[in-house]
Amino acid sequence: MRIPELLAPVGSMEHLKVAINAGASSVYLSGKNYGARKFAENFTVDEIENTVNIAHLHNVKVYVTVNTLIRQDELESVMNYLSKLYSVGVDAVLIQDLGLIELINRHLPDLKIHASTQLTCENQLKLDYLESRNVKRVVLPREMRKEEIANLKTNMELEIFAHGALCYSYSGQCLMSSFKGGRSGNRGTCAQPCRQKYRIEGIKKQDYYLSPCDLSLFDQLKTISELNIRCIKIEGRMRSKEYLAIVISNYRKALNKLKSKKSSNGEEISLVFNRGFSEGQFMNTSKRSIRSGHVGLKIGRVIKSSKNQIAIRLNDSITTIPEKGDGLLILKNDNDYGFEISQNPIVTTLNHFNKGKNKQVKDFTRKNKVLIVKKVWQNKKSDFNLNESEVYLTKRNALGKKVKEIEAKGSSYVKSKLTLTFFLKNKFPVLKGRLALANHKVVEAEVMGDKAFEKPLKKSVSVETIKKQLSKTDNYPYELTQMNINYDGTLFSPISKINELRRNLFESLEDEVVKLYSHKNKKIKLDYDLNEYEEREANLSFYTNNLEHLKHLNNVKRVYLEIPPQDDSLVYSDEDYNINYMVSFIKQAFEISIDKEYELIWKWPDITHDKLIRSLNKVRGILNKMHFNIPIMSSSFNGEYAFYSTNITNVESVNSLSNYLVVTLSPELRKSDYESIIKHCDNPDKIEMLVQGSVELMKTRYDLLYGNEKKQNYKNYLLDKNSNKHPIHKSISGEELIIFDSSELSLIDEINYLKSIGYCNFSIDGRYKNEEYCKIVDVYTDALNGIINRKELEKYSLKNTIANF
Repeated sequence: MRIPELLAPVGSMEHLKVAINAGASSVYLSGKNYGARKFAENFTVDEIENTVNIAHLHNVKVYVTVNTLIRQDELESVMNYLSKLYSVGVDAVLIQDLGLIELINRHLPDLKIHASTQLTCENQLKLDYLESRNVKRVVLPREMRKEEIANLKTNMELEIFAHGALCYSYSGQCLMSSFKGGRSGNRGTCAQPCRQKYRIEGIKKQDYYLSPCDLSLFDQLKTISELNIRCIKIEGRMRSKEYLAIVISNYRKALNKLKSKKSSNGEEISLVFNRGFSEGQFMNTSKRSIRSGHVGLKIGRVIKSSKNQIAIRLNDSITTIPEKGDGLLILKNDNDYGFEISQNPIVTTLNHFNKGKNKQVKDFTRKNKVLIVKKVWQNKKSDFNLNESEVYLTKRNALGKKVKEIEAKGSSYVKSKLTLTFFLKNKFPVLKGRLALANHKVVEAEVMGDKAFEKPLKKSVSVETIKKQLSKTDNYPYELTQMNINYDGTLFSPISKINELRRNLFESLEDEVVKLYSHKNKKIKLDYDLNEYEEREANLSFYTNNLEHLKHLNNVKRVYLEIPPQDDSLVYSDEDYNINYMVSFIKQAFEISIDKEYELIWKWPDITHDKLIRSLNKVRGILNKMHFNIPIMSSSFNGEYAFYSTNITNVESVNSLSNYLVVTLSPELRKSDYESIIKHCDNPDKIEMLVQGSVELMKTRYDLLYGNEKKQNYKNYLLDKNSNKHPIHKSISGEELIIFDSSELSLIDEINYLKSIGYCNFSIDGRYKNEEYCKIVDVYTDALNGIINRKELEKYSLKNTIANF
């Protein structure tokens, strides 16, 4: 069993002190730019330096998030920012951008890289690639299950999220906010459209279909400690210091108790912000949140609501009994009613209540308890019948005191071991200090007083007095383990001078700790040979999962063929993959395409957990034996062609995938980004861009439908508040859904400009389209020849957008 590192979110300087005092092993934070939580308060570079110094003094590591996609014209600025972070001693940086990983290895090889969860590292192939790129730790997707994690083989450290908000989409694979609201999650400005209500076509009720409950693996800490997981991460850089104090302190206590094989009660963490909890995909469980805001701790159900009081049957497992000043939330269907308890409530037994005797019980461990809350004028009004409603405790007054105690004086962090040696040199006091840090590094310092000890006029300074004054550690996180005093107690010195000597030593030791982590800041200059814009022969590629398209496609250089699911319902399947079906589909495609001029490429799903990869490789092996050799489009950093889900936004990322023949740029890019990339690109033939098609907005492993919803006569469309219909389809894996945009990206009016500046590979996404859709290739062929016919385009795609272009 290994007790994992406890990593806490820090959104401001105020939060740093709370995280350290509550017991965090490490903290993660962001600068003002390039972090995935741009709307948190975040830190200036000077504040990061101060944070690093404070944290290291308390034996707490600091990781800085630089986990957004980097545009071409930002690369040099980001690298100089990283150089500054390295110089002030940050312990690691979290990175999403593949190109940035390459640049760090080239210019800052000693800066530790942690791969952000935004990199979507869900399989062994991706881990192997990242390990080869000098990455030291990978933050796994929240969608990974414990069995999948247990099977991973790597020398890198593995980190998982253990608590906090869950995105409906795989991190790094969500374009919903970008395409629907102009705020990119891959750039740290997510507008959280997943927290809104939607409808599924055919189901009347609006609900939070894309909003999972929050994650809590509090009860799985023992399981986690037995896996190859080095670090557990708490989400919440934008949450309150109360949330931080309560969650971190409870996880710290629970982790400490693991050593003695004791369990912990996690009720307290439900009293700070949460949308309800599940153990997520780690335990292959998930739930939809019942509201977008705070839910609290579920304590029971209303059994009787009258004019003057509410009677709540408490769950027997609950140990946190509501008190005066606490907040309650009563929920029933889509109705909610919240209020603060104004008078001391009564706790009685169900038996007493049924007899009309509201007798207060003293033993709160008894079963069948009933909480009686008196109504006062402030909380008498509700818009619905409260009987049979669920009741949640949303606010606990007593927590405020605990938070203040943690904020004022915590002691959960690991203190450094201090050895002091005091002696006189030519009657001047000398104090030596040796500080052993938690990482086994040692710093030493020595200071001499500016006033000599002298013969006493009345009373000398005793050895005991020296010991007493030197034993004061002030607010420094030092544990004095040994003190050596070489002094006979016969001379005099003012106590203030002894205290000054101690303070000077502690400051010197602090300076030595800072020096231990500091490095020289160097200016980084990125030199590129800029290309003149040069028009090249243009080619079209076409995505499809329709065999009929293959029969009629002309004027395309490549066809990216995806195997459609046999069952395209919105309900996941746990059946084994149908190898015969996949082999048959690719075989038919080969036979149709044998005399065609295009190259046929097999597009694998963007999300490929190892179980699916094994099956896909088995299919590939069978096809090879049948002499059907087919290139692969894969997002696992080991294919020959890369889909736009690889998130390529700069030429360094293009170059990092050296084994790839063609990589598709991110459709999130702006016109100026495309211009900058082509100007800096050494090999324009290697890059492709999507110019027409429905963009994948989300890829998810979470259920969309629950309970009776699965049996209803629904259609595969997600409807937003404006009744836009977003198609939903299932991956061949049978356990992921893909939500597409309701409009198609269409750059037909820009294609000749793009061609004129050097782009030569353009793709059209025809997946899940009817047989006629492949004729849109002719529309784009004409467009490349200068003839743009929007009327003809709209025969095949009526709703079009240029998105972020």
